[in-house]
Amino acid sequence: MPLSLSLAVALFSTFACALQAEFGTPEIDLSAKTCCNALSSLLPGKVFWPSSGPYIAQQSSYYSGEQATMTPACRVSPESTFDVSRILEFASARKCHFAVRTGGHMAWTGASNIGSEGFAIDMQRVKGVELLENKSVVSFGAGSRWRDVYALLQPENLTTVGGRVGDVGVGGFLLGGGIGFLSAEHGFGSDNVINYEVVLANGSVINANREQHSNLYWALKLGSTNFGVVTRFDMLTFPQGLVWGGSQFFAIKDAPVLLERLVTFTEKLATDPKGFFGLSLAWNPEAKDYIIWTLQTYLQPEPYPALWSEFVSLTPLVDMMGIKSLVDITEEFQEADPGKRGRSRWLSMTYKANAQFHLDLHVKGIELFEPYHNHAGVHWAVSVQPIPARFATVAAENGGNPTCLRGSDGDLWVMLITTDWLDPSDDNVMNTNAEALLKWAENEARRRDLFSPFIYMNYASGSESVMARSTNHETLKKMIQVKKTYDPQDSFDTLWHGGFKLSQYEGQNTAMNYDRSEL
Repeated sequence: MPLSLSLAVALFSTFACALQAEFGTPEIDLSAKTCCNALSSLLPGKVFWPSSGPYIAQQSSYYSGEQATMTPACRVSPESTFDVSRILEFASARKCHFAVRTGGHMAWTGASNIGSEGFAIDMQRVKGVELLENKSVVSFGAGSRWRDVYALLQPENLTTVGGRVGDVGVGGFLLGGGIGFLSAEHGFGSDNVINYEVVLANGSVINANREQHSNLYWALKLGSTNFGVVTRFDMLTFPQGLVWGGSQFFAIKDAPVLLERLVTFTEKLATDPKGFFGLSLAWNPEAKDYIIWTLQTYLQPEPYPALWSEFVSLTPLVDMMGIKSLVDITEEFQEADPGKRGRSRWLSMTYKANAQFHLDLHVKGIELFEPYHNHAGVHWAVSVQPIPARFATVAAENGGNPTCLRGSDGDLWVMLITTDWLDPSDDNVMNTNAEALLKWAENEARRRDLFSPFIYMNYASGSESVMARSTNHETLKKMIQVKKTYDPQDSFDTLWHGGFKLSQYEGQNTAMNYDRSEL
């Protein structure tokens, strides 16, 4: 910890004594409004009430309209690790409920916001990006967006394993693993974090890395909201110049050949891991037809390299591919998906790369959703992207991570179901049908021997058992023990709302992790 921060935290201990005199003894469950009033005294000018401009602006900047409809008693905007330390020590002592928002890109209600029972810690002012260690490491505050990180790296011809949309926040992305443009070669974003600066429930600040607090360092690679509030990430950088990439749109009739060739592409990533290819089969309400949207990137300025040989003969309806920077591509992807103004549900699963299965999934989706295409704002899609077998190898080389992925699983596809609509009266039918589609997919994948238990956290809904499914029995037990070590009072279990909690599996039979002998 820097000396200045150590002194600041030490001074806060003195301040906390004065705070105790003002607000009473610890361990009192204060109302949300009382907590906000106390925080307003603790952090003058950094607590915003529902009628204020900053509160309204922060609320309206969530990706999902459903997250934005939640109304915390106040919003607190720390500007430093010291501020976060003060907030968490106070919240734990006074039993104040809260949520933490970094980028606010997770779609499900309550993922990173809270209602009137608590306050929201909005990390967007905990920013700052700098290069360290002779430019081999980039360090950035947890409130940064990926466009902030890339803006510093691009002039240096560097990049890191970050998000593919510029507006995505770094915090949620990395604490959920994170799949980026470089992932086929370098694994999850979290596999490339070399240090986390994290504030624990009692307000103490530590650094977690291979040498210090190594168990916590390992667990934070799939950490969600269980261990502490990360205030800074230090990540490896990689040389990177211009690339070939962008989007192509195809007619839905091309789906069978595109998916078959994506299977081959996924296999070829073993020998040329510099490619990314995501594919969505989507209902287009404007055109009143189905369309295929592909997002593609090759990490060299080379159009149609050998990795793309299977796709050369195909003719897209719209072709936006070209020689660009990664920053250009992240902004293009941002424009294509600027955020939701209405209702939204995301659900995810993983299966062995298989074209026919994804085609059948789309047919099932048509059966479920087509009766509602004339309802306001209804849009849905089933999307896939590769997770080549080398993900597991890269993770092991970088100290391991908690996921259940193994090289012997072979090449996988992460699938994402997205559903959007405008009318709240459609909530029940849209959510029910999205869940029905996921249940069909999981059952059918098992029947066809394609199922993988892994759920990519950043695409999942709060209703999915991400922690139990994405790890294994022993790993889950280890993560729970790490949580107990760093939050012995279980403060984050009850006070920190949102994310994917380990506490729901404590003391339970975690056989739901799907013994591989049953797959």
